[in-house]
This record gives sequence, structure tokens and C-alpha cells, in this order.
Amino acid sequence: MAKARALDRRRRSVRNIRKITRTMELIATARFKKAMDRSVAARDYTKQLAKIMGNIATAGASVAHPLLVVRPTQRAAVLVLTGNRGL
Repeated sequence: MAKARALDRRRRSVRNIRKITRTMELIATARFKKAMDRSVAARDYTKQLAKIMGNIATAGASVAHPLLVVRPTQRAAVLVLTGNRGL
């Protein structure tokens, strides 16, 4: 009799884990779709920005901005961004 109860408890646990996993998959899918939609929406902006930067680069001789001057590399920095969210 104890084995039957243990099996029932195990089945319930597996069922609950399956539900949680399915919910996590749905949330991840929704977040991914949202990120893809943002990426598609920003595509025109990035194309236009690249075009503008290309125009600036071709006219580089006439532009004398301090941020556009090539300097020797002294240090390198790594910026790590992560999402730290649960369900």
C-alpha cells in the first residue's frame, strides 16, 4: 500500500514539474517573440544609422571631432549585461 502512495505522489510531482516547465517555455517564447518584434522594428533605424555613419566616414577629412580621432589602445573594457529574473 505504501508503494502505491509513493507512486501516486511521484506521478503528481512529475505532473507538477511538467506544468511548471510548460509555463516556463511559454514565458520564454513570449519574451523571445517580443525581442524579435523589437529587433524587426529597429531594423530601419539601424540601416539609416549605418548609412549616416558611412556618410560621415567618407567625409572624414573635413570632420575634426575629438571623438573621431584614432588613438592607440591602452585599455580594454568588457561590459557584461545579463537578465536575472525568475518566473
